[in-house]
Amino acid sequence: MIKTRTEALKTLGLAPNASQEKIKMAYKDLVKRCHPDVTGSSDTTLYEKIVEAYQFLCAEAGQKPIPVTRVMGRTSGYSSSNAEYTAFQKKMEKQKKQKAQEFEQKQKDLAALYEKQEADYKRAMEAIDAIRAARAIQSMIWANSLGKDNEDSKE
Repeated sequence: MIKTRTEALKTLGLAPNASQEKIKMAYKDLVKRCHPDVTGSSDTTLYEKIVEAYQFLCAEAGQKPIPVTRVMGRTSGYSSSNAEYTAFQKKMEKQKKQKAQEFEQKQKDLAALYEKQEADYKRAMEAIDAIRAARAIQSMIWANSLGKDNEDSKE
């Protein structure tokens, strides 16, 4: 059982004047290296001592420690209750539904935009066809008027 700050810092391999940030970094590093799943050892005492030292230092600083999960069937730190897990699942389900709704709305918006572009394109093509027809009529009138000038000059 860790009783002093110096003892806890020594367990984490830190100097007595270590900042909270250095404590957190050292804890994360040690937990990664000394976790029983990583070492392959069934002895969890070193891992638990590191966790205990970190929790002591966090409690002393008035901070909430990083949650610790189960190690080899035993809880060493904080674990989630069924109520927390259910709340988490509901939150994730709600986010999933919200994202699905956002996706559907984007699909609808894109479909509406596509339909608008198609309608605009169709109107533009109709206008182009009308201009072509008008020019054709204008050419025929012009050609017809040239023909009349030729006939008038022959007479």
